[in-house]
Amino acid sequence: MDFQLSGEQLLLREALSGYLARRYTFDERREAVAGAGWRPEVWRALAGELGLFGAGLGEADGGFGGGAEEIAVIAEELGRALVLEPYTEAVVVAGALLRGLPQGASLLSAVLEGSALVVPALYEKAGRSDPARIACMLRDGALTGDKALVVAAPLATHLIVSAREGRDGRPALCLVRADAPGLTRRDYRLIDGRPAADVTFTGTTCERLDLGDEDALERIGAAIDAGIGAQCAEAVGVMATLLERTVAYAKQREQFGRPIGTFQALQHRMADMAVALERARSMATMATLALKADAAGGAVAAERSRQVSAAKAYVAEALKQVAEGAVQVHGGIGTTDEIDVSHYFKRAYVLQHQFGTAQYHLGRMAAHS
Repeated sequence: MDFQLSGEQLLLREALSGYLARRYTFDERREAVAGAGWRPEVWRALAGELGLFGAGLGEADGGFGGGAEEIAVIAEELGRALVLEPYTEAVVVAGALLRGLPQGASLLSAVLEGSALVVPALYEKAGRSDPARIACMLRDGALTGDKALVVAAPLATHLIVSAREGRDGRPALCLVRADAPGLTRRDYRLIDGRPAADVTFTGTTCERLDLGDEDALERIGAAIDAGIGAQCAEAVGVMATLLERTVAYAKQREQFGRPIGTFQALQHRMADMAVALERARSMATMATLALKADAAGGAVAAERSRQVSAAKAYVAEALKQVAEGAVQVHGGIGTTDEIDVSHYFKRAYVLQHQFGTAQYHLGRMAAHS
């Protein structure tokens, strides 16, 4: 099997990395964290100038005919630059939830243009990592209940909310405007500086998405798997940068009259970090291929979920090892806001937990085995 990027994918990576090198410096990111938690002009440029949001969608949905591989290329570069903007949530997951729905066509088009920012609200406090544990209720076109840890909710124009309806409590997906009456938010920042919120619905008017005969939980599961695949690729970008920064620091930082990179104990630690990174890269590739096979109709949902969960579980542990190793080699300065290593460390921590912890995905992987 050929794991090399195609010519188009290489051009996509080069265009994005070049843009981020020019427009997404560490100081500019720190200013964004201190401000609104994102840069709207960057979001518009990613959508319009670079056309990234359509790169991972098929032509039938208004995209450019790409898929999971293009999403992985984009996500890895976003991870390298530590981008704050919610690509995974507002493009990958929301796009998967809206894809193929007549009601979602115009909104999905606005998402690809960057004029709408739609975020999924799929988790609840009692459910923790399990999106199937839904207490939020849909009655007579109105939502009542709570959603927890809705990333980018303070920036959103719309939310896609999971709920239960009817006497049998069957799952449903609903579209809610972010300024709808009866919707309240408790805003906060994640440890990596990105905005999020807990959202409460009190008789909030919504539009139920017509899924036909499709089970809402199956669509939710596929969308979250797509998000996990993107995050695994992003994690590879985060780990690769942490390793590069750590090796460079070890070569120039001196102790006892020589670079600390000459100390055997630190060489072993950095070698272990490199091995963890390469294994994580392989697992992220496995998740991408599973998503690609599923999109082509060549894989069952259970097999896709098993492989994606296996990747998530390993990548989460690798992130912990690489991020902790980077901070330890840097010493005390590695925990300060003045250098970017501490910011990559915080992003790594969030990536370990979002969409489910390693422990949750080990259980999910076993359930699908």
